[in-house]
Amino acid sequence: MKEIEEPAPLLHRSVRQRLVDDMVDGYVTWREACIAVADSYARWSRAAVAERALAFTAYLAALDREEKAAVEYRRAVELLPGV
Repeated sequence: MKEIEEPAPLLHRSVRQRLVDDMVDGYVTWREACIAVADSYARWSRAAVAERALAFTAYLAALDREEKAAVEYRRAVELLPGV
């Protein structure tokens, strides 16, 4: 007689897949934030004197967003067993 597979392994795979998806999403979000930092730095470095303060503020905001994205990505990685 063939044994019926319990749902627990399927649930485990489903949860693991969700964690992997979250990790990949976090990585993509972080990389996009990194690109935004580079772009805002370039704008700041080329800004006219009258616009430098605003460009620097935008650069700092991009850095903050990148840091937040990095923290979220780290959390997603830490939740994934075996990584």
